[in-house]
Amino acid sequence: MKLHPIKKPKKLKFVEVREFKKHVVIDKKCFLLIRLRNKKIEVGICNYKYELIKAYRSKDSVALAKRIIEDKWITRLDHSAYLGRELANAKNCLETGKKYIQEGA
Repeated sequence: MKLHPIKKPKKLKFVEVREFKKHVVIDKKCFLLIRLRNKKIEVGICNYKYELIKAYRSKDSVALAKRIIEDKWITRLDHSAYLGRELANAKNCLETGKKYIQEGA
């Protein structure tokens, strides 16, 4: 594949991004519980009756995220981004031996 230089427009306007304010929109399908156990990342899929309905386990955070998304548990892009952030954090804790604490949405 041949790479081409990126052409910069004469007038480029930047989008000013302000501080992130947590405005939580609940994923209609499920919520996630993530923990480290036996040197693996575990993800529990829960419904809003607070029942565990599916569980995943792996050392590979990317494989976990892909499988959960492929299995159509995530209905919102922001929920998918949250899953990715949390799994990256969990993987880092797994590798460094730090304690993992799941953040809220």
